[in-house]
Amino acid sequence: MSKGRAGWLSWPYASEVGAVLLATLAAVAVALQIGPPGSALAAGASAAIVGATALKDSPQGRWRLTAAASLAMGGAVLLGWLASPHSVVFVLVAGLWSLCSGMAWALGSNVGLVSAATTALLVASPTWGSPLDALIAAALAFCAGMLQTVIVVITPRPQRQQRSDALADGYRLVVADARRLAADPGAELDHGPLIALRQKFTLTEHQLRRRPLAFRGLYAIPERIGMTLNALRPVADTPAGGATLRAAANVLETIAEDPPGAREEARAALGSLDSAIDELPGPAGPTGRRLRRQVIEAAALHFTGSHRPRPEIREVVRAQLNLASPILRHGLRLVAAVTAATAAARITGVHDGYWIAVTVLLVLRPETAHTYTRCTTRLAGVLGGMLLGTGITLLIHPTGIIAGILAVAFVAVAYAVAGIGYVPLTAAVATAIVFLVDIDGAAPTLSLGTRIVAVLVGGVLAIASHVLLPDRAQVRLQQRSAELLKAEIDYVATVIRAFAHHLDDRETVLSAVWTRAVRARSAFEAAGGGIRADTPEMRHWLSAYRAALNTLTSTGATLEAQLPTVRTENLDLRFVVAVDDYVDALRGETPTAGQPWRVDARHLAEADAQMRECATYLDRQESAQRVLLGELEAITRVLLAVAQTGS
Repeated sequence: MSKGRAGWLSWPYASEVGAVLLATLAAVAVALQIGPPGSALAAGASAAIVGATALKDSPQGRWRLTAAASLAMGGAVLLGWLASPHSVVFVLVAGLWSLCSGMAWALGSNVGLVSAATTALLVASPTWGSPLDALIAAALAFCAGMLQTVIVVITPRPQRQQRSDALADGYRLVVADARRLAADPGAELDHGPLIALRQKFTLTEHQLRRRPLAFRGLYAIPERIGMTLNALRPVADTPAGGATLRAAANVLETIAEDPPGAREEARAALGSLDSAIDELPGPAGPTGRRLRRQVIEAAALHFTGSHRPRPEIREVVRAQLNLASPILRHGLRLVAAVTAATAAARITGVHDGYWIAVTVLLVLRPETAHTYTRCTTRLAGVLGGMLLGTGITLLIHPTGIIAGILAVAFVAVAYAVAGIGYVPLTAAVATAIVFLVDIDGAAPTLSLGTRIVAVLVGGVLAIASHVLLPDRAQVRLQQRSAELLKAEIDYVATVIRAFAHHLDDRETVLSAVWTRAVRARSAFEAAGGGIRADTPEMRHWLSAYRAALNTLTSTGATLEAQLPTVRTENLDLRFVVAVDDYVDALRGETPTAGQPWRVDARHLAEADAQMRECATYLDRQESAQRVLLGELEAITRVLLAVAQTGS
């Protein structure tokens, strides 16, 4: 796949983006008509940020996140406008809010980015206004965000309804297969419709990388359950086997039909499934437990939108309250930099002083790798976007709805370049900020030089905060090791997937993932240069880790050498399902910011067992796939060893 095509595919649905942009423009227009000066910035920024949040690909629960984001936007505007006339109070409020914003990264990168946006909205508050103006501006910001929630999340979308109906049909097929197998163990199960479900919605390589595992699992789980049902065929004629199949069918039927009280019905059916699985004969026990985990995963995805239990927010945040935590250190860096930036803006009295704090917020992230490089490149993006926006402002002096249209246009550009990299994305966002801030009319003393200095000072503060409060060496090593392992796994996973699917531009794709792995290795070696393995635990971990890396590299090279002989035209679809599930298990989920990536040992072990079961579906002429099965055993063994060491 070409780079341009990949960038195009990374856009969300064009119709939804168009609706979000139009709603943002409508929010700006309404604020210009009924709100006090400065409220159009609040409404437009809130609509843009909440709209982007609503467009995030997620299986369920988006309305809660967007509603919370709308409330946070309104709260930031209210607090910022009320405190803004009092400089000392404003600086303290900005510092406290930025600390909360930094700690919000513990809940995920989406929450962290939204929190950073609310902080930017707070520090850009005007230095005038009454409490009534603050209430009106906050209400407009909240309503603008809720408008996006209604448009994107609550309003039914034909594609989303089509997906929901197709998923329900997939579960109905599994229900029918389970009951058919319970009645007749010799019945033939047709997995074709289940496989077609995932092929239709989530099977492209780009979608596999872009969508979270929970979203992909939403459409992959029916076929995985179908494969496990087939593995239970030998015990289907036993009382325990038949009861297991019928109980699983009852749970899945509840999920598919979703009647009132579905959650309670599913919980009762799961209890029956547990009892039946406990009675299965010994050899079928592991397969029955795998079916139980898959059915529980299907229920969790349907009812909660996540295949894992959601920890309490306070527990997540409390876990980061130690000086070794990258999240806490990011929060402290953000407090220091934003407080200094806001104080400098108030002391100097420069109209464009808010650009110091805004730049800090656009540049700083809770990262432990290539920190200075990434900060510098983001700073270049902010500076370029500010120069472009300010240059246009100086030339044509757009105000009012014209400035709003330009701001929305550059939000559209941000969506367009999101798949290219964070530098053009940051530049587009910075340009949109220029037009939103100047929407009520640029200050008479508008100076390009002042803004350049403000942006550069903000960048210096961001980089200096990393210099003065760096992450601990041990934490950096853990992060680098996890990133290197993930990069190596991505390379191997790409090769493995080519054994079941034709890979367009194979050489280009493999070269790209291998280059990322080489860069990750360089970062790991740099981070590990000053670390001494002077404890048995560290030596044991490094031994298992390097063994895994060596195995992945050699296995990837062996499998890549087999690719010219791979033929995928006549593969059994059940083998294709097993390969796809193994690749998903290898890649795992994107880790929360500040947390190292970890191997999903349970999913990997299940996928490996399924691969061994599917070996019987290979023909003799499919020799390359047989080589693959042999190599996967080594991959699974070393990765499970790494998982046991707690890497």
